[in-house]
Amino acid sequence: MALKLKIGSPVTGEDFFGRNAELQKAETLIEYNNLMLAAPRRVGKTSFAKRLMEVQSAKGWNTIFIDLEEITNTEHFFKAFYDELMTLPEAKLKDKIASGLKKWLSGVEILTANLPVKATVKIGAPSNDDFKELAEVLNMLDNHTLIVFDELTVLLESLSALNDGDQMVRTFLNQFRALRSATTEICSWLICSSVGVRNFTTQHNLSDTINDVADFDLGAFNDEEATAFVTQLSQSIGVEINGKVTRYLLDKIGWNIPYFIQLILSRLPIGEVSKANIDDAYNGLLQTGSFDTWHERLNKEYGKNKDAAKQILQYLCIDAKGKTRDSIYNYVYAKYPTIENDEFGLLLRALVTDGYLVRTDNLYRFRSPLLRDYWKMTYC
Repeated sequence: MALKLKIGSPVTGEDFFGRNAELQKAETLIEYNNLMLAAPRRVGKTSFAKRLMEVQSAKGWNTIFIDLEEITNTEHFFKAFYDELMTLPEAKLKDKIASGLKKWLSGVEILTANLPVKATVKIGAPSNDDFKELAEVLNMLDNHTLIVFDELTVLLESLSALNDGDQMVRTFLNQFRALRSATTEICSWLICSSVGVRNFTTQHNLSDTINDVADFDLGAFNDEEATAFVTQLSQSIGVEINGKVTRYLLDKIGWNIPYFIQLILSRLPIGEVSKANIDDAYNGLLQTGSFDTWHERLNKEYGKNKDAAKQILQYLCIDAKGKTRDSIYNYVYAKYPTIENDEFGLLLRALVTDGYLVRTDNLYRFRSPLLRDYWKMTYC
């Protein structure tokens, strides 16, 4: 079946492509471990997580997916968790689960007796026992359950902005860790985020709250996968592209993530394409707003270091070969003399983790020529 061109949206089922080696490894690890899907934005974390859910579901596991991007407080966190639990067959058919859920949240009315579950939820501020009661509910399940949290860092950033935010975040993460520990026999946890959770916890001295979660790296497609992806996707949209032009396309992008490949292919003409068509699509793409979120996220997620991060990227976008750490630090320090060396180191690591930069041969440069050219054209 032909692949569908879905730009920016998670893909499932037959539209999911490749990642066989990574999936096999994840299947093995998730049996007995909690995982942190460590990858820059737009690599395909959400699609990968949902594919893993499909694989585990076929084995008889329960699966729960909770998107935290629009959740800004703990009340909404618990409500989202409740809603997902109620989609499980066990939560709908077993009185003991319904009873446990009712105990967990106040103001819940649950109807069972072979009828679809209906619930009206009125949630106040979570008490200190909410996580313990949630653990009791999860431990009632008969089937092993994979629970996926997407965009955890977005929720943590929202909590940290509230009054007593630092203490609230620490309490939340400590309780969340205790929940994972209390359900280790029945639940496996997969945490995803387009902004590094470890970057956040390091900056807030909270690394101990996630030391039970193992990093699982998800990179770009290798050349073989990327070539096959271009071939199959181009055929599905009526684009004819030979091997040399495919190689030219991938070299132009420089970072074989599905999103970048899809963006270029979406701008190619129907029929046979040439290198000139690739250049036109590439240059035209730089004129669009397809990469604006990379700049916007600096404002939203880098806090007091957002301006320093922008300076680093502006400095590096003018040189494709890259710069040494000392050269970058001296440039930034000249503009922001209050930045300390260790703070700068964490900032540089965050830009690498989040997909802006890569380090090779002791030089830092833009991870993708496409992103570098966009930055140079727009902000330099």
